[in-house]
Formats: sequence, C-alpha cells, structure tokens
Amino acid sequence: MKKKLAWKLLAVVWMFMLVLSFVVPIESANAGTPWRSSLYPSEWNPGFKDVQGRFLHDFSYAGYWRGEKSIPSTPPGATYNVVTQYGADSSGTNDSTNAIQNAINAAGAAGGGIVYLPAGTYRVKPQGTAASALWINKDNVVLRGSGKTSTFIYNDSTSMRNKAVIRISPVTSADWFTPTNTPTSIRSDVQPQAMTIPVNSVSGYSINEFIIVHSDATDAFIADHGMTGKWDASLKGPTFYRKITGIDASANRLTLDIPIRYTLKTRDNARVYKVGEAVAEAGIEDLSIGMKQHTGTGWGDLDFNVTGTGAYDVHASKAITFANAKNSWVDNVNSYKPSSNSGDYHLLSHGISLFQSRTVTVQNTHLQKPQYKGEGGNGYMYIMQGSDNLVQHATATNGRHNFTFQYLWTSGNVIHNSTSNFPRLASDFHMHLSMANLFDNMTMNGDFIEAVYRPYGTIEHGWTTTQSVIWNTNGIAYAAGQSSIVKSKQFGQGYVIGTRGAANGVTYTVPASDGSAPQDLVEGIGTGLDLVPQSLYLDQKAKRSFGQPANLLTNPGFETGDLTGWTEWHNGALAQKVDTDLPRSGSYKLTHWASTNYQQITAQLKTVPNGLYSASVWVRSSGGQNALQLYAKNYGAAEIDAVIGTSPIPNYTKYTIDNIPVTNGQVEIGIWHDANGNNWAAFDDFELVRK
Repeated sequence: MKKKLAWKLLAVVWMFMLVLSFVVPIESANAGTPWRSSLYPSEWNPGFKDVQGRFLHDFSYAGYWRGEKSIPSTPPGATYNVVTQYGADSSGTNDSTNAIQNAINAAGAAGGGIVYLPAGTYRVKPQGTAASALWINKDNVVLRGSGKTSTFIYNDSTSMRNKAVIRISPVTSADWFTPTNTPTSIRSDVQPQAMTIPVNSVSGYSINEFIIVHSDATDAFIADHGMTGKWDASLKGPTFYRKITGIDASANRLTLDIPIRYTLKTRDNARVYKVGEAVAEAGIEDLSIGMKQHTGTGWGDLDFNVTGTGAYDVHASKAITFANAKNSWVDNVNSYKPSSNSGDYHLLSHGISLFQSRTVTVQNTHLQKPQYKGEGGNGYMYIMQGSDNLVQHATATNGRHNFTFQYLWTSGNVIHNSTSNFPRLASDFHMHLSMANLFDNMTMNGDFIEAVYRPYGTIEHGWTTTQSVIWNTNGIAYAAGQSSIVKSKQFGQGYVIGTRGAANGVTYTVPASDGSAPQDLVEGIGTGLDLVPQSLYLDQKAKRSFGQPANLLTNPGFETGDLTGWTEWHNGALAQKVDTDLPRSGSYKLTHWASTNYQQITAQLKTVPNGLYSASVWVRSSGGQNALQLYAKNYGAAEIDAVIGTSPIPNYTKYTIDNIPVTNGQVEIGIWHDANGNNWAAFDDFELVRK
C-alpha cells in the first residue's frame, strides 16, 4: 500500500500507543458470553444426537453444485448479443420477445452460451398460448444483463394466469413422479441422514445418474401424522432427488450424494427410479424484471377463481420459475416498478419459484410489491418447492408470504442471510410437511417466521414442517399485533437456536396433549449475537469442505448494526460508521465519509491456522480519493493489496486478494482510505476464507 510519507512517520509511534491504550475491539463493549447449541458442540459431526435423540441435519449441501463450486463468471460458449445480432429493441418501444428467444435458442442449439442484454429496457410477453415470455430449455444457457440498474425486462401483458416472465425447464418432462424405468423397491426402512439405500437390485443403475428416492403417502403414513380424513395420496409422500455416487453390486446398495431427510418405509412402497433429464447450468443474472400493472377490478381474496377479474388474470404468475432444474442460479436480479404502472407495483403475483429443482442458488436479489396478494397462493416472493436449494443475500418486501416452503418433497433448502420486510402474512412453512429446511440469519422487519399447524386449504395444509431449524434470527421490528419473530410448533421435533435484535421473542410452548408435542427445542432467546457459530449453514459447509469456519471474519456484513469485531485508525476526521443506506445485503453496511480530508483504516486482526487464504469485499464509491484499497498484512510476509481505485463505482463490485500465504498464525484484513472532503465509499460482505 502506498501511503503518504508524513503519515508513515507518525504512524509508527502513534499507532503503537493507540493499540496499547485507545484501540479496543468494539466487541468488548457489546459482546456477552459465547455459547453453543446443545445440539451443535464444537466436535459436531453429522449423526450427532443428544440423549433424547434430537439432532440437526447437515444443511451444507444446499446451492449450486452442493456449495462445492462458485457460480461461473465466464460460462462456456459464445456470447449472443440480443441487440446487435438479433434485433432486440433496447429502447422498450417494440416487443423484443422473439428476438431474445431466438438468441436463447441459438445458444441452446450450440451447446450453451451467454445471451447478453445490453443496458436498456426490453419489452416481452408470452406469445400465443406459451407458458412464459422467455424459455430456457437447454443446458449451459445464461441470460445476462449489464446490471440490475441498467438492464430491465418489462413484461407487457396482464393475461398471466399461471404464466412466467422467464421459465427454466426442459422440453421433455422431468417430473419427479413420472418414472422412466421400472421402479426398484427398497429392501428395508431407511432412516434420516442415511446416504446408502438397500435395494432389491442395482441392475440398470450407473454412477453419476440421478434418481428419485420416494415413498407414498399411504393411509398408514397419513395416520402416523394424525391426518386421517384430511390428507390423501395426492400428497405423494417423502421424495428426494439424488445422484448416485457409488454402487455395491454384491450387497445391492446405492450410495447417494446428499443424505435422506425423512424415514422411508417399505410399508409405504419405498422405491427408487429414474426420471427425465433436468436442465442444468442455466443462469439469470445482472438485470431487473418488472410486470405491467393490471388496471381491471376484482382483487378480493377469493377473486382468483372468478373469471373476468384482475385477480383471475394474474393468479400464480411469476417473474422467474425453475421447474425441474439442477445446478443453476439467479444472481444479482431485482424486481422494479415499470414507469407505466400508476400503482407502486413491481410484479403481478409471485417472484421466484423453485419447483422440483435441486442445488439451485438464488443470491443478491430483491423482489417486492406484487399487485395481487390474495388467497389461492398469490404474492409469494420466494417459493421453495424443491430440495437442497440456497437463497442467500436476498430481500423480500411487501409480499403475502415473503419466504415460504411447501410440500413433502421440499427438504434440505437453506435461506441464509436474507431480509423480510413487512409482508401481509408471515414467512412460513406453508403446507404438507416440508422437512429439514433451514432459516439461517434471517432479518425480520415487520415479519415473523411461522412453523405451525395450518387448518387451511382444500386438502388441509396440516403439519407444515418437521426437523426444520431456525438459526440466529435477527428481529428489527415485530409484525403488527405480534410479540414474536418466530412461532415454532413443528410436527415431531423442531429447533429454534438463537434470536437477537430489538424484536427477539419466540412462541413455542405447547401442552403435552398438543399434536406437536414434544415442544420444539428453543435456545438463546435474545442472545444470538453471542451464538457460536453465527451461521449454521456456513459452519457445516466449512466442516464438510475443510474443517474451518467458512468466513473467519467477525460481523463481516455489520449486521450487528455496529462495528462489533472491527478496529479503526484515523487521521483527521473520524470517517467510519455503520448505516442502513443501500446495503448490498442484509440491513447494514460500512460507510467511510467526512466533510473534510481524512485517512481511515477499518480492520480486523484474526488468529488463523497457517495456510493459504482469500480475502474480499464488495464496494461502492464516489471516486476522487487519493487512495482506496483492501489490504492483507501481518501474516508473515509483505503486505498485499487489492486496489479499489479512485474512479466512481456506482454498483457494488467485488475486490479480492487471493492466495494470502499465512505463516505466523494471523492475518490483518482491512481497508485503507486516503480521501478528500466529501469522498465516500461503502463496504459490505467482507470475507476471509481458507483455500
């Protein structure tokens, strides 16, 4: 790092004195006693149970390629410019549906590629009887804009009943309940967390093939859950979409890539079979989606089934839907209000739906303000209807249910480090026993998480979840009329571990006669700030990959609302603060700004095992500084910098220092900022990880 000579001369003595007497880690003033869940000791491994048989599932498999690969920044294939090559109108004047679809089709036919939408507005709508305006139906196709504040897709139709703006699904059915071979029976009952399946025969199966592991919702299964006369066989039963990673022909056993989440009984016709091929490696990124406002009447809760009403026309419409996809993603995508809308509406009904899909990542998104939030399932911003998907750094605002899980085939999903703002009803486990899902580090602002029996629906929703975990929930404000940010009365066992913030209450007590008894395990109400680890998902992912915490920095996104874990040095005005103005994710970010010239350091010195590390931060900046950079030092060799630079950075951009070779058991990661008066920079989502 290049620093002014005068600063260097002063710093040696002055910073030494500061370290001794003035620079006290801010956490010392705010932190309480660190604690761990009784179900997650430091030596935790999958399979750990307490004396009562309670356990936490391993959620580390969620997301793109089970969290083992990063979303590709340069996916294979050519780039197809929808404007210069296919004649799309980026002014928003003329319809561009066919032009963009032609580019998508060309990329698909070539085996994949990037369909690029330069800055501008693109008018689209479903053509004829099509189920969506745009359809990605081949592997390796990525729809990429130039940024969510630059590229806008405008859906110019209000006849959107059960339709989507963008659909990712295969041409040939890959429905999880339509076998393409003769199913093979499972020989003996399979318990939760199992990764091997005993079958009658392994003939016809191969390593790396995908299969369905499934048992029926038989009368006996329904009776086990106290739902006789309320549930029926149409609910299908527990269902898991898995890849075969090993075959033992002598013992007739299949090894799977992700654990089973619920008991599968031979009594319930437990079996395995193949289905059609899901779409893979499909992505949507760097754009915003808005939908034309419906100007009709009829917006009552039950009008979704009344023809001629606005509610009927927009019922169950979606901005994005994944149906039978795997290893795919949505990154850096928002909703927006089209200028033609007189009301403050972004979407007609739903945001993003993940249906019968697995290992899909949705991140860095904000979906909000649907026009219709009536019954029949409308106005949900994030809908989980698959397995082992990951939603992270996501925000939902003013939906009916902002985040929701549904169905017996929905398990192993994670919603991590995301924010819910003022929905009509709770973010919830909605219907029909979704199992072993995780809310991790949710920020609830005028919302609460609900995991309870729901006596609604044509086929009664009933028990909505079991074995789900609600970990370290941050409450900004209670929903109107509520005194809890979590209500958890799950079937069998459920877990609420840690709450924090101004609103931190939990509702969970039940009498012994209640159908959800025993009551869920609840620990650490109001003390989530001191919970170790702060994120269950990240820690489990780290344990499976390399045994170290995934992000070694304390309070990397400033979601404590202050500088807990960070130290500072300044020359001139103190120029750092934590605020809520346009964070990249969550509710807070770090800002450097002063009205006069300043030099500011914000840093953490961490004790870590020797090895290779990577550090990164997301930055916006006014530009105009003398110097601005991310640095790594005090690790046993010379300082390394990632120069952020002095040019304006209007959108959050990631800066990374790779391959930091720690040899002395520590490393300092920080920001050096030498700025003129009124220069500013915003920082969020710092990360330090071992490679």
